[in-house]
Amino acid sequence: MTESKESTACKITGDTPSAIAVIELKGPQAAEWLDRHWTPAHRSDTIRIDAIRYGILRLQTQAHELPKNKLPANKLPGNAPVGESVVVCRTAEDRYELHCHGGHAASQAILNCLLDEGIQIQSAIELFAQTQSDPIDTEATLELLKAKTLRTARILMDQKRGALRDAFNQIDRALERADLPEAQRLAKELKFWNSVGKHLTAPFDVLLCGPPNVGKSSLLNRILGYRRAIVHDQAGTTRDLLVEETSIEGWPVRIQDSAGIRTSGDLTEQLGVQRAIQASSSADLQLILVDPAEGWTLAHQGLLDCKPQKSMLVLTKADLQLPSPNSLPACPSLSVSAQTGEGIDELLEDIARGLVPVEPSENQAVLFTERLRLALDRRFQGQAR
Repeated sequence: MTESKESTACKITGDTPSAIAVIELKGPQAAEWLDRHWTPAHRSDTIRIDAIRYGILRLQTQAHELPKNKLPANKLPGNAPVGESVVVCRTAEDRYELHCHGGHAASQAILNCLLDEGIQIQSAIELFAQTQSDPIDTEATLELLKAKTLRTARILMDQKRGALRDAFNQIDRALERADLPEAQRLAKELKFWNSVGKHLTAPFDVLLCGPPNVGKSSLLNRILGYRRAIVHDQAGTTRDLLVEETSIEGWPVRIQDSAGIRTSGDLTEQLGVQRAIQASSSADLQLILVDPAEGWTLAHQGLLDCKPQKSMLVLTKADLQLPSPNSLPACPSLSVSAQTGEGIDELLEDIARGLVPVEPSENQAVLFTERLRLALDRRFQGQAR
């Protein structure tokens, strides 16, 4: 593929918060732009290819002076401080990598300055479409930019290194020799990991639910490690879904703290209860919280009936040492205390097992986008059953 002579820049690291962000700058204006804005710690005539140099980047960008509605569509507000520390690596004759602080403001200010001076800003999709010919490799690279945990990044790296391509090739060879049962067996094995594949970048949804004042908000705060939800002994304090993202045992998880399920004359609380019931139907796992002092109620049973196979019972307030209620259903259960932390580690392990009962081994092929799942299905179109 013939490379364009136009100067371009692209942020090649993801948007997930990190220590370092990397911007690729290439084209005939690249060296000139660096000479104008970047001062190496140790002066020399040129940067050798593959050399890594530390220096100070000073920007003069107009982005912060423009109203938001006047900014180009691909330019976001951002203004790096004067004297940003940037490491530069020259990777080819007219190609450089700029390694800056991983926060959004620093990298966006650099991109704004580049755009102000006539350098085209590319998206990662445009860049990788130009440089990679294997669509699976390209998609894996783009998904890696969105990965939020080391565990999910490792699974995506396995796909980038050929695990999924090898699985597709095995299925194709079976179809070529008209061995449909073998091809179907291989496809079934691959589809077994669909739930994992769908959540390598999109978080699992975990719902905390139960009657009012059962300890949902306290448990949310304990899991997150900080006070996100207001805790009060008055029932009905949580009126809407509170949603926070975290990771549990290396899996991305979105935890929702719902309004307590009860009959109420308060319209706002009624709307919160309705949203809680809707969230229950779509959650990947729901934790039904039970106060041992109150026991199992019709509200609990209604929640369990919504999702019997994807529910866990959590007995709260274990620090009060109350006896376990009678008549609990046959469902996985655990006692915890949001006040002391008792049982929390075990709960997190159980949540991870509830979301991913079987973990993929190293180099396991996983379908990680909808396009790839459809590509597998198309292989069997027109095949005799």
